[in-house]
Amino acid sequence: MKSYRPSLSSQCAALLTLCLLPASQLLAQELELPSQEVVAKPNVEENGYQAKRASTASKSSVALKDEAQSVQVVTPQTIEDFQVRSLDDAMKFVSGVIQSNTLGGTKDAFIKRGFGTNSDGSVLRDGIRSNLSKNFTATSERVEVLKGPAALLYGAMDPGGLINVISKLPQYQQRTTVSGSAFSEGGGSLSLDTTGPIGDSGFAYRLITERQNEDYWRNYGSHEQVLIAPSLTWAGERTSLTLSYEYNDYSAPFDRGTVFIDGHPADIDYEKRLDERWAETRGIAESARAVLEYQLSDDWKSRFTYGWNNDIYGLSIAQPVSMNAATGAFRRVGNGAHYDDETRYSGLDFIGQQMIFGQRHDLLLGIEHELNDQYRGKTYRNPNGMRHDIDTHNPVYGNLPEPSVVSPTQSNRRNELTSTSVYFKDNWHLDDSWILVLGGRYQHYDQYIAQGLGASRTTLFDKNDQTLIPFTGLVYKASDALSLYGNYSRSFVPNTSVTDAGQTFDPEEGRSYEVGAKYDLRPGLSLNLALFDIVKENVVVGSGDDMEAAGKVGSRGVEVDLAGRIADDWELIATYAYTHTELLDDPSNKGNRLAQAPRHTGSLYLTHELPVDDQLGTWRVGGGTRYIGERTGDNADSFRLDSYTLADAFVRWEYPLLGHKTSLQLNLDNIFDKHYYPSTTGSQLNVSVGEPRTARLSASVEF
Repeated sequence: MKSYRPSLSSQCAALLTLCLLPASQLLAQELELPSQEVVAKPNVEENGYQAKRASTASKSSVALKDEAQSVQVVTPQTIEDFQVRSLDDAMKFVSGVIQSNTLGGTKDAFIKRGFGTNSDGSVLRDGIRSNLSKNFTATSERVEVLKGPAALLYGAMDPGGLINVISKLPQYQQRTTVSGSAFSEGGGSLSLDTTGPIGDSGFAYRLITERQNEDYWRNYGSHEQVLIAPSLTWAGERTSLTLSYEYNDYSAPFDRGTVFIDGHPADIDYEKRLDERWAETRGIAESARAVLEYQLSDDWKSRFTYGWNNDIYGLSIAQPVSMNAATGAFRRVGNGAHYDDETRYSGLDFIGQQMIFGQRHDLLLGIEHELNDQYRGKTYRNPNGMRHDIDTHNPVYGNLPEPSVVSPTQSNRRNELTSTSVYFKDNWHLDDSWILVLGGRYQHYDQYIAQGLGASRTTLFDKNDQTLIPFTGLVYKASDALSLYGNYSRSFVPNTSVTDAGQTFDPEEGRSYEVGAKYDLRPGLSLNLALFDIVKENVVVGSGDDMEAAGKVGSRGVEVDLAGRIADDWELIATYAYTHTELLDDPSNKGNRLAQAPRHTGSLYLTHELPVDDQLGTWRVGGGTRYIGERTGDNADSFRLDSYTLADAFVRWEYPLLGHKTSLQLNLDNIFDKHYYPSTTGSQLNVSVGEPRTARLSASVEF
């Protein structure tokens, strides 16, 4: 199968449209009022590893202690120290979030409080649902993780939570940073990040570019990427406007990992792949966003948001079929497909404060329209006669034909969900100590699913419906340092899952209870404790023709997150989660745990700034460990993935070399070279393998 790649010229149209948009049309109503907050500044307060505010839970900057939900933030300092380069890296610092089926390493996929897949819509970019395969890039400033119910503000969403990647914005202070890295496995990256004002026009720009070419750690393959991301901001007395665009041309190995035999890893060289050199993904991912804010009064502002993201890519897969444990023969067949996944979003919010009978109401009113379109074009399924066995102990490559035979029944699958919603949220300050949170969302949706070529074309699903999603919460601020909270919500997710045979499923419905505490143990050090209980019905598990609705499932547990400064020059991140999952109503697997959801996870990271003479520069060292408990490989509990513990470390040196801030940093991951298996597709023939010990040397100069 030939890789599909659209032309570069056709992809630049969105950027040109945004950048050439006449600003005068948007600024005509500018008035003389006291200056407002500049949109280019981050809507958070951060001190090292501690964050005090976030925007995901209320679509505006709110103190974390005022929210009746658990929100964790992976701060810019954390990202810099540990050289976070993916959402998998970022989730090391958040309790209760682990890797799920990544589709051969090509997708962001996470289990949150026991629930999650690679297509559940729980990853957002700047508050907009993303259809992109990978969502953390050089443009990412921080990551906010909203635990528990999120359907109130984000619609069709699991009650386990969401991950919101927040982008870097233009700044009004001139700064240019050139960075590069070298990877221990071979290759590296080079990037540029420049921002600043455009004269006295009121505009500020930012341009982020990156070129990456890194060898894959297994015996063949490479990760390649060309990233170009311009953005523009204008901020006036009453009006502000931000335009941004990101273009990412990428390729990566499609690696199904290894095989388990009788519940244990087969005796196969850890670093040798069992597929072919042509097994990879290639594509172009794009996103664009426009945000226009207008200050209606001292207490109210309006915000219009338009967002679009699109991922056009092709997959070629050496699909595992069977394994002969006696002979070591591993049978494979060539499969593949072309994909075109798109999200279009537009929303209008009104955010403000209102005093009613002497009590303050922090209000959010909004209306939004969203299209989520997942399209699989030509789908290749090579027949049995084109299968090939490979010896797992002495693999010989090149004998399996690339996917080339088009399947008429499985091609051209369109899975389209269109929804229009209205919602409101009221943080009602009853007095100085109590906040009552009330909210609701009415969502009308149309769902259309069809697949097949020509006479094989079949409409599998075509319906419209509506739902009402309530939310209620309560916050008690016992002191400046301590707040207690609780919430109740329901969730609703139209199922977009379709088996290869064309079977569809009814919507998922669920409810969630949560109570917790947020406590500042000392200035700069925050503790978050959450206890939750979730029940969902009609949950789809598995993949391909093995999908099934598991009936009624439950998840309950406790999460602890501790982050911030524990002493002068010492910072800490510590997490722990206990998650008990269970299939509550299933004819075959009742009583079993949900697949890939460990009961115990935890992490501990410490960072120290060394007390050395200023003439020697600034030295910062850190490291830590994370633990993932044993997991069931599938809902039938037919095999399990062992627990594992990994250790990471870094050292960074900063010095004003020739008057420019210069840094040199070494990061070591998986220091003890542990072999581990982070996730699976639900089959013993598809178990992913974790990276061995790797090193990354990074350098940057700021002008």
